[in-house]
Amino acid sequence: MTEHKNRILIVEDEVLIAFSIKKMLDPFFVSEIAHDYEEARMLLSHKLFDLVLIDISLSGDKTGLDLASFINTNISIPFIFTTALTDPGTLEKVTNLKPSAYLSKPVESVNLITAINLALANQDMIFKIELGKQIHYFQSKNFLFAEADHVYIEIHLKSGKNQILRTTMTYLEEVFPSKHFRRINRSVAVNPYHISKIVNDKLYIGDKIFKISKNF
Repeated sequence: MTEHKNRILIVEDEVLIAFSIKKMLDPFFVSEIAHDYEEARMLLSHKLFDLVLIDISLSGDKTGLDLASFINTNISIPFIFTTALTDPGTLEKVTNLKPSAYLSKPVESVNLITAINLALANQDMIFKIELGKQIHYFQSKNFLFAEADHVYIEIHLKSGKNQILRTTMTYLEEVFPSKHFRRINRSVAVNPYHISKIVNDKLYIGDKIFKISKNF
């Protein structure tokens, strides 16, 4: 069985720096390069990445700070800033966006790999659901989607070992981390991490298609 390699998006407008970072990452991760905000946004909207490396000062109208804001609002995956800017104004803006790390350029390979591994380790949370005397543990990335049927909810897991719980969507919304549990209609909640595409009001996870309700 081949080992799953995490996918990293490198967002860097200087071509030589982008390729030198890619070379550092290639032994450990699968990486792709975007050179500006628009290209990064397009890739993030159509492909699944585990983490984004963002240069703060990108060419074009929008900066790496705008991209971080887009990630926080739409995708909820970790990102790391790389920058030559270390002035107090930039640092304050950066902190508010809650990056997993902030690395000053030129980036050293060992610091970069360590920061990425730490960010990815913190991302895969384990959370528990207590129902009466039973406690169920779930790994955030293992959760695909949940479907309600009257008083039961079936939790679909990537591992294939689905679980049926007697509970409500409202309760699950409270206990699941919100970045991994989003309601899309009255009876379905999905893990945004596993969405392969969204077309109009249809959402795809693997070979399953769900309808997104306007209310959600």
